[in-house]
Amino acid sequence: MSALRIAGVADAEALAVLHAGAFERPWGTSEFSSLLAAPGAYGLIADGAGFILCWVQADEAEILAFGVLPAQRRAGLGSALLSQALSTAVARGARRVLLEVATDNSGALALYRGFGFEQVGLRPGYYAGPNGRADAVVMALSL
Repeated sequence: MSALRIAGVADAEALAVLHAGAFERPWGTSEFSSLLAAPGAYGLIADGAGFILCWVQADEAEILAFGVLPAQRRAGLGSALLSQALSTAVARGARRVLLEVATDNSGALALYRGFGFEQVGLRPGYYAGPNGRADAVVMALSL
């Protein structure tokens, strides 16, 4: 498994490449640069394998983007990234974390449920996909 490190604005291009490898509708370098420059934002990267991008505002954190390349999945990297991101959120004062995940992303749903996340909402048609629009499950975890 790749070593995790803090991601900064200088990693925006690498994050965009990882995002493109993990998702059908990738974000560009400018989106990652802007997000990482925002107050409260932080990211972790496993070079060539995966990443997570979050922010903390007041006592609430949000997972903004999280992806692991298909060839690297199911080897514990997602759990390692999520665990470190949650620890960082706590250290920054978060008491709760939120995220959205597509209803058809069974692997991610299982990962989040394994960490104790619970569904708190549903956003119909939130994600565009190859088979039309997919709903997003809104999940929360008390820290």
